[in-house]
Amino acid sequence: MQTVKIAATIVVKPEHRQELLGVFQQLVLASRQEAGNLRYDLHQDIENPNRVVFFEIWQSQAAVDEHGQSAHFQNFLKAIEGKTESVDIVLMSDISDNANR
Repeated sequence: MQTVKIAATIVVKPEHRQELLGVFQQLVLASRQEAGNLRYDLHQDIENPNRVVFFEIWQSQAAVDEHGQSAHFQNFLKAIEGKTESVDIVLMSDISDNANR
């Protein structure tokens, strides 16, 4: 079974940054508890504090699909509505030599 990696970049509206940083932290904590989650990290751009990047690793596409339907993820989507400038989500498979480790 191939893992799925996700890089999700969100640029928040400056007036909502502090509020959403708390929302993002809650999402990280809840997502790390999911059975199919292998890694769920949150990073903040050094040059643009309004840009955050989630880096996730999931056991399978099925685990990603379950995550997308989870209550905490649905609540997250509602919480960020209208408070972001952009959301960019990239699903990836590892094709480097790491894929076999």
